[in-house]
Amino acid sequence: MVTAPVLWNNGKAYMFDGGNYYRYDVASDKVDPGYPKPISSGWPGLFTSRADAGVVWNNGKAYFFRGSEYVRYDIAADKVDPGYPKPISSGWPGLFTDRIDTSVVWNNGKAYFFRGSEYMRYDIAGDKVDPGYPKPISGAWPGLWTSDLDGGVVWNNGKAYFFRGSEYMRYDMAGDKVDPGYPSPISSGWPGLP
Repeated sequence: MVTAPVLWNNGKAYMFDGGNYYRYDVASDKVDPGYPKPISSGWPGLFTSRADAGVVWNNGKAYFFRGSEYVRYDIAADKVDPGYPKPISSGWPGLFTDRIDTSVVWNNGKAYFFRGSEYMRYDIAGDKVDPGYPKPISGAWPGLWTSDLDGGVVWNNGKAYFFRGSEYMRYDMAGDKVDPGYPSPISSGWPGLP
């Protein structure tokens, strides 16, 4: 199961599966040789048993969520900042306080957080959830599964990819809908992922 995928600015995406992670090379469109590896061997201070969701901000930090906690990961230093984990409720105004299924950062200054059959739109500059949320996934994300997403990541090609179980969907950001022909098996579109 693919959880907490994040796209780094080095041409790599990192995807998690339980206590392991995969490094995915965007240009060659496949998992790098030698993966999976244990989270404990490559992510100092990160949750070692699993990460539920992850987002990368433009401030050089990535944020990873598990249960009711989150950590702030310093990308340049390649480790979790001191003082983490912290409760989600203490650092994310208005956000779900536990069990975030996945999250994606859109190119509109917003991040979207999903839990169960609902989602929230988070204003990055304002550092808070926009008014009127949570809302149902159904009707707002045409063609997307309406509940229980495992992972989501935005590529630099105008597409977002969402994962659930052994399948994935490609979401066209400009068209605001899932592309035709999805869901598809992860094994057919993501070489080397579980």
